[in-house]
Amino acid sequence: MNKLIYELRGTVNYLLYRWVVRPIIFLWEAEKAHNKLKQFGLLFVSNKFGRGLLKVLFYYQHSSLNTTVDGIKYDNPIGLSAGFDKEGELTDAYPSIGFGFAELGSFTGDRCPGNPGVGRRLFRLIKSKSILVWYGLNNQGAVAIAKRLKSKKFSIPIGINAAKTNDSNYFDLQTSIDDYLKTLDEFKNIGSYYTINISCPNTQDGEPFVERENLDALLSALDKVKQAHKPVYVKMAADLTTDEINTIVDTCLEHKVNGLVLTNLTKPSMSGEYFKEELTFDKGALSGLPVQRISINMIRHVYQRTHGKITIIGVGGVFNAQDAYEKITAGANLIEMITSMIFEGPQVVGEINRGLVALLKKDGFSSIEEAVGSRNPLK
Repeated sequence: MNKLIYELRGTVNYLLYRWVVRPIIFLWEAEKAHNKLKQFGLLFVSNKFGRGLLKVLFYYQHSSLNTTVDGIKYDNPIGLSAGFDKEGELTDAYPSIGFGFAELGSFTGDRCPGNPGVGRRLFRLIKSKSILVWYGLNNQGAVAIAKRLKSKKFSIPIGINAAKTNDSNYFDLQTSIDDYLKTLDEFKNIGSYYTINISCPNTQDGEPFVERENLDALLSALDKVKQAHKPVYVKMAADLTTDEINTIVDTCLEHKVNGLVLTNLTKPSMSGEYFKEELTFDKGALSGLPVQRISINMIRHVYQRTHGKITIIGVGGVFNAQDAYEKITAGANLIEMITSMIFEGPQVVGEINRGLVALLKKDGFSSIEEAVGSRNPLK
């Protein structure tokens, strides 16, 4: 009976979003829509009734989805990716929707306005199931955000995504490293884990920490301030050569980094998985479907290279349970997503979790841990 109710709920929610809610949202330009919906969300979850209604509409949980990664317990492996909640404002909503965790940010040491063109830094590629992003790490800065969140109680694990301020004053290597350290220090008593974002494709000076010497310097500095109870992950770029991937992975292993987030956005010039006529802006990078294959291929490679001994968080093009399961069976311990919520609606989180339960059962697994890497045998 419960199965039938959940199936009916998912179908009704999808149809309502697809044919009523989404057409209204898509009347606004993407960045304006994001800001408007954020304000609506803040109002909606400010009271118990709103949070309770979200749970009735979207939440799904099953014991087979419970997983423990680097000592942190998760009710399910589906999390919100960094890039959606840049100020850490909607943390009360995520547990009710059904997320097992959420990664906030990216946060930079100092306040960062992001790239120019406020209101026109996001673009929908509807047929491509993608968002072109040109934000450039806009956020209020670690000091202000940490001050607001320091007394907040979170009911799911929260990740703190740290990046360096997107400003020419921070292009010097030591200044960049100090900027990361400032964020980690401000959030030392906030959140469950850190993600060091070395891969934003929309910054002025590119990705300097792809270079081994620079990455070694950053991780050496992090070694001195890491907290034993708080894992540190590194978020990697999508558009890397195999040699670059291996260099980053091997350097992270040397410094005993807990895990890797695979991957960030892909630049249009590096991906053919989108409809070219939808690309109406000459800057930015793509989320969603165009990064799906890149992400899964990197997960498979990294899982093999590390012999499954490092945590992998898979990101990119997760629209349904099968997409998430493919990443898990390739070697991902946890999954993050954003774009599918925009195109499919918030009910997609619960539907992915519900689908994962069925896929685990079909393959004879009783837990997520058993499925990790099961279709990517180690040599």
